[in-house]
Amino acid sequence: MKHKRYFRVPLFLLKMTLILAITGAVFMLLWNALIPELFSGPVLNYWQAAGLLLIAKILFGTMGKGYRLHRHNYPDEIWKQKLREKYEAMTPEEKEKFRSRCKTSFSFVVTDDAKAAPPAAKAETKENL
Repeated sequence: MKHKRYFRVPLFLLKMTLILAITGAVFMLLWNALIPELFSGPVLNYWQAAGLLLIAKILFGTMGKGYRLHRHNYPDEIWKQKLREKYEAMTPEEKEKFRSRCKTSFSFVVTDDAKAAPPAAKAETKENL
């Protein structure tokens, strides 16, 4: 199986070169077919089209499959996984304690304090302090 390793890097470089060459040519052909007629824009040569693709890559990120299509753990998912692992390792008593703390910490109960005192009374209490 070691002989396959020697072919991976050259094949990868060949594949990337072909992809970039084909992408640049397709972009050039599409640009030259649409932009000059629709917007009276310039006609591009191959290297200008490749440069525009590079600028788009720098400004807008990935061209192709993004990381969201894969099932990887990215920063927004890592904390969920860590919390799930901690929760699964807890004893039933610790789980109940955790649930009760979550209920008190994350409850968004609207109190009637705002209705009880009129705005003028609130202003007076602030001034007295």
